Amino acid sequence: MCMIWETKPQLLDLLSRLVSIPSVSGTESEAIFPDLLELELKNLPYFQQNAHHLNVHHSPDGSYLTAFVEKKGTKKTIVMISHFDVVGVEDYGQLKEIAFNVEKLTELYNENPELLPEPFREEFRSGDWVFGRGAMDMKAGIAVQLSLLEKASYGEIDGNLLFVTVSDEEVSSKGMLKAIEEVLRLKEDLGLEYVLCLNTEPSFKVHPHDKNKYMYTGTIGKMMPSFYFAGQETHVGEPFAGLNASLMAAALTMELELNSEFSETIGEERTSALTNLMMRDLKEFYNVQTPTSAVAMFNLLFMEKSPGELTEGILKATHKAANMALEHYREKAELAGVKGLPFTIDVYTWEDLYAEVVKAIGLDEAQALIEATLLAAADEDERGKSLKVVQQFASYIEKKPFIVFYFSPPFYPAVSSRNSEIVQSLASFVKSEISEIQERKFFQGLCDLSYATSSTSEKDAKLLAGNMPLYNNGYTIPFEAIQELDMPVFNLGPYGADPHQKTERLEMDFSFGTLPDLLEKLVQHAFRIS
Repeated sequence: MCMIWETKPQLLDLLSRLVSIPSVSGTESEAIFPDLLELELKNLPYFQQNAHHLNVHHSPDGSYLTAFVEKKGTKKTIVMISHFDVVGVEDYGQLKEIAFNVEKLTELYNENPELLPEPFREEFRSGDWVFGRGAMDMKAGIAVQLSLLEKASYGEIDGNLLFVTVSDEEVSSKGMLKAIEEVLRLKEDLGLEYVLCLNTEPSFKVHPHDKNKYMYTGTIGKMMPSFYFAGQETHVGEPFAGLNASLMAAALTMELELNSEFSETIGEERTSALTNLMMRDLKEFYNVQTPTSAVAMFNLLFMEKSPGELTEGILKATHKAANMALEHYREKAELAGVKGLPFTIDVYTWEDLYAEVVKAIGLDEAQALIEATLLAAADEDERGKSLKVVQQFASYIEKKPFIVFYFSPPFYPAVSSRNSEIVQSLASFVKSEISEIQERKFFQGLCDLSYATSSTSEKDAKLLAGNMPLYNNGYTIPFEAIQELDMPVFNLGPYGADPHQKTERLEMDFSFGTLPDLLEKLVQHAFRIS
């Protein structure tokens, strides 16, 4: 038996090959990555003899690879998930030509440590670090999973392993959303018992000086509350004859931006504050008409609050912001000697707006309008497509001004398995092996584990679907399939620093020295107690 992904040098060699594939989200290299990884896996005798257990799945909705290693005599299976896409390299500037070359980039930083942020130079000098886009996030995690898969292929693991690596995690998780159906199919066809979903996303620093290593028993959720503002147009020479859409957008941003009512604290963990991702008017060219429409989108992270509870708060804030805009208008009008307040601001949800348009033109015509709008907006991303649909439907509302609330993709459920007996046992086991690894209840970066277990109620799923213009029109979350999978989740991965930065790097001693053996012990423990 000749192992090829066992030692630290072997894993570094594998990592270098994985990083050398510039699998930036949305590029051709991302699309072909699973084919190239399939060639790597075909080096294992197991897959030469069991080719039907190794499959690449290509789809416009998201590509992925599955590799199943079967242990005879048991149906217990651990699903290992990872993602192979990476963010772009424009931040590397003149170094972007070597951003995917681990050897050259590592040599450069070793020779020029002054290029590193000053707080990290001491840590850098005391460790064994390598650099490269995706080295930390998360191709090192793929490498250690492949090492585990190789051991299983030689019968050294006491259960089945299903390796699933997906595209698009850095954007909308299309790969994971597509892979769910295959993971569920394998469970049903082979009669598998999924005892755990294991991810190896890297340990993320809580603050810049943090040197701790973490395991995660859940992952944070994300929603994108979005707003379309329809103002009352007027000439700039008569500003009080209309209502500027930008004023409404500004009022809502002032109300929502950093609003602590939407933050959560669980133990020592706290969500990042609600913040604006986009706010702009929708004028296509300059003229002296005030902006008739505007858009705003927000990033809202959550842990245990329900989508329903959060939506209720968002709508309350929207009505408050509408009143703030009107009060601002009234105050300024009085100072200018303008009498009366000729406006009210109505607030619609997408569900309300859709119902109004269906009433006006019929269900079939409303759906045809969505399809025609999406066809015309084919070059837009999911956020842009959502906005275009809302704009088209808003044109059927005659009374202005008004605000439309809707959700833009993506939606990530918050999940936590910290109360699962198997996950509690795994966390205790890891601490007994390496006491300095700390447990966190929620992985603070978005993660495909959101789709591995059920956490969204039927009521909340209906709320989300009903207020997302793209739902079933190019974007869908398979809530029912996720309910059937419902796997406990656990994340334990490599240690590094500066993900999504030009100094992204991986610490080798832990990541390829300690971690592979720890993960092997972890999965063996999981099989024993399940």
